[in-house]
Amino acid sequence: MKLPSTKHAFMLCAVLAALPGAALAGGGDLQVRDLAAASGLTPSEVKMVLGARTPYFEYLTSYARAQKQLEQALGKQRYDDLMAGREIVLDNGQRFALR
Repeated sequence: MKLPSTKHAFMLCAVLAALPGAALAGGGDLQVRDLAAASGLTPSEVKMVLGARTPYFEYLTSYARAQKQLEQALGKQRYDDLMAGREIVLDNGQRFALR
């Protein structure tokens, strides 16, 4: 499987950032809490990484750390799948997708 180039990853992030409050499939905040619990991040940090970053005051100081922690918690493949808009399954069986 070919991984997306840096240019494509940047474009995807730009598109996600342009979406005000990326809608999450299914339970919304419930799924954000599941993902936060699985990654050790706060729900706010998860939303910052998955959606528009700039509304979050902690963006300048913690985005890179939160993004790296989420990627490590999910694993590279699931993180890439999630950021590409594909549904993933968390370790607790909960399905999660960006819409």
